[in-house]
Amino acid sequence: MGVIRNTIKTFHPAYFAMVMSTGIISIASNLLGFSGIAYVLFFLNIFAYTVILSLQILRARMFWDNLYKDISNPRLSLVFFTTVAGTNVLGAQFVSVVNQPEVAKIFWYFGIFLWTVVSLSTFSILFIKCDQRIEVVMHGGWLTATVGTQSLAVLGALLAPKFGSYGTFVIFSSFVWWMIGSFLYMVFITLIIYRLVFFKVSPDALVPPYWINMGALAITTLAGSILCINIPKVEGPFADFLGFTKGFTLFFWSFGTWWIPFLIIIGIWKYVINKTQFKYSPLYWAMVFPLGMYTACTIRLSQAIQMPFIANISKYFIYAAFAAWGFIFVNMILSMIKAATAKEDSKTKEEKVIQPPITSVAKS
Repeated sequence: MGVIRNTIKTFHPAYFAMVMSTGIISIASNLLGFSGIAYVLFFLNIFAYTVILSLQILRARMFWDNLYKDISNPRLSLVFFTTVAGTNVLGAQFVSVVNQPEVAKIFWYFGIFLWTVVSLSTFSILFIKCDQRIEVVMHGGWLTATVGTQSLAVLGALLAPKFGSYGTFVIFSSFVWWMIGSFLYMVFITLIIYRLVFFKVSPDALVPPYWINMGALAITTLAGSILCINIPKVEGPFADFLGFTKGFTLFFWSFGTWWIPFLIIIGIWKYVINKTQFKYSPLYWAMVFPLGMYTACTIRLSQAIQMPFIANISKYFIYAAFAAWGFIFVNMILSMIKAATAKEDSKTKEEKVIQPPITSVAKS
C-alpha cells in the first residue's frame, strides 16, 4: 500500500503525453495502412488513459496540496494541458481508427471541460503568482498549452460532419480553438527563442520539452488540414476561409519542418558532445509525440492542399515514430521494475535492522 500511495502522491502530469504519443502514432499507422499496429495501440491507449486518469483523480482527492503545488509551479503548470490533449487524441482514435464518433463526442465534451479548467487555473495562477525570471522557468514544455488547445480543434473538425445541423457551430468552435492555439504558439515560441539565444541553457534542460517546439506546429498543421478537408462537408460561410486556412496551415508545417534538424543537433550536442547520460523520465514522451504528429499532419496536409507527393515523407517518418515509441516504452517499463525492486530491497534491509538475528536470540 505504501508504494501505491507514494506513486499517487508523486504522480507526474506528463504521463498523459504517453496517451498523446500512443494515440497519434495509432492514427498515423491507420492512415498509412498499418491497421494491425493501429488497433493494438488503440486498445493499449484505452488501458493507459484509464490508469493515468484514475491516478490523477486519486491524487486530486488524496494529495490536493501536492497537486496544487505542481499547478502553481510555473515550470510545470502548463504541462497539465497534456490531460486535455491526451483526452482528445484518444477521442480522435475512436473516430479515425474504429469509426465510433458517438463515443468520440463524449471525449470531446470532456476535453472541453478539462481545457476550461486547466486554462483558467494555470494561466490565472501564472498571471497572479509567477515572480521568477524567464530564464529560470521558460522551456519548450510551455507549448503544451498550444497542443492541448489544438487537440480540441482537431477532434471538433473531425466530428463536425457528424453533428448534422449543429455542424456549422462545431466547425466555428474548432476555428476559434485553432486561432487561440496559433496565437499561443506565436507568443510562447518568441519567448522560447529569446531564452535559447540570450541565456545559457544546460544540457540537462534540453531535448525532451523542446521537441514540443515542433510538435505544437505539427498539431496546428493537423487541425488546419482537417478543417480544410471537412469545410466542404458542413454548410455555412466557411468556404471563404479555405484559402486563408490552407496558406497558414502550410506556413505552420514549413516552420515545423525547419525545427527538426535543429532539434537533432541539440540532441547530438547533449548526448554525444556533453555525454549526458540518458535517464528515463515521463517528459521523454514529449519527444515521441511530435514524431507521430508530424507523420499524421503531413499526410493530412497532402490531402488538404492536394499535393500527394508530400505524403511520401510520412512513409519513412513513421518508422522513426515507431522506434522512438518502442525505446521510451521499454525504458518506462524497466524504470518501473527498477523502482519497485529498489523499494523492495530497501524494505528488506529495514526489516533486517529491526529484527535481531536468530543466533543472537538463541544465545541469550
